[in-house]
Amino acid sequence: MTPKNTPHIPVMLEQVVQYFAPATGKRYIDATLGAGGHSLALLQAGATVMGIDHDQSIIDIATARIKAVGFSNNFTAHQGSFADLLAGDTLKDQYDGILFDLGVSSLQLDTPERGFSFRFNAPLDMRMDPDNQAVTAADLIGGLGRGELVKLFRELSEERHATLIADAICDARKIKPIKTTFDLVKIIESKIKRTGRLHPATRVFQSLRMAVNTERDELKAVLPSALSKLSVGGKLITISFHSGEHKIIKSQLKNWEENGLAKNIEGSPFTPTQEEIINNPRSRSAIMHVIRRLK
Repeated sequence: MTPKNTPHIPVMLEQVVQYFAPATGKRYIDATLGAGGHSLALLQAGATVMGIDHDQSIIDIATARIKAVGFSNNFTAHQGSFADLLAGDTLKDQYDGILFDLGVSSLQLDTPERGFSFRFNAPLDMRMDPDNQAVTAADLIGGLGRGELVKLFRELSEERHATLIADAICDARKIKPIKTTFDLVKIIESKIKRTGRLHPATRVFQSLRMAVNTERDELKAVLPSALSKLSVGGKLITISFHSGEHKIIKSQLKNWEENGLAKNIEGSPFTPTQEEIINNPRSRSAIMHVIRRLK
C-alpha cells in the first residue's frame, strides 16, 4: 500500500472529543478506524479504545502510528465488518462511546492502486477488504444491466444524470471491457461536462464504492447493535457525508426516541465550522449526530 499523502486530518475532531469527554477509565469503540486520528485523541486523554476497520493495511498504519507515540497499551484493533463485530458475541463489555466516521478513508483515496479515486489511473477495484471481498467495481460496471446501473447511481448517490451515464457505460462496454478508473472517467466526461466544483464522476464513484462494500446495509444493521453496546448515558457519534446516510441515521434515531431508548443531545446534528472546512475540505459535507443512550 503506497499512500501519496500523509494521514488525513480527522473530521470534526474537536467536537468528537468535546462530546465524548474521554478520560482515564473510559472505554470507546472507533468503528471506522482509518488512519487512527480520532482514536489517538481519545487515547491521549487517557481512555481505552478499540478500533475496527475492514482494511488490514489501514489498521497496520493506524496501529504503527499509535504505537509510535506510546499509546498501544490502551489500544486494540479488529479487522472486519463493524456490523458483524458489534452484532456478535465477541464484545461483552459496555462502552462510554462509539464513533462512526462513515465513508472512505483519505488513505484509501490517496492510494492509487486501490481504485477508489478518479484522480489516478488504476484498476477499478474499490474493495475495502480485498482479501475477503470478491466483487469489484469493475465487476459491477461490467455485469449490471442498464436499469440496475441507473438504480444504483440514483439510489446511492442521487446522480441526476444516471440514465445518460448508464447508457454511455452500456455502449462503451460493447466495444471493450471497462477495467480502470480512467476508462470510466473518460466515459462519464464524454457525456457530462464539469460546470462547478464537483467533478462529474464524483457521484458515480461514490455509488460504486458504497455498492461494492454494502455500506448502506451495514449502517442499517449496525446502529441497533451499537446502541446496545453503550452504557446508559453513553454516546453514539456518527459523522456522515451524504443524504442516504443521513436518512438512515435519522430514521433509526426517530425509532429510538419514540421508544425512549435514546435521544439527540441538544444542538445535534452539528456541521463543521468554516475554519475547519478551509483547513480540511473533506469535512465540508459532514454532518455529526451525537446520540445519548437513555436506558
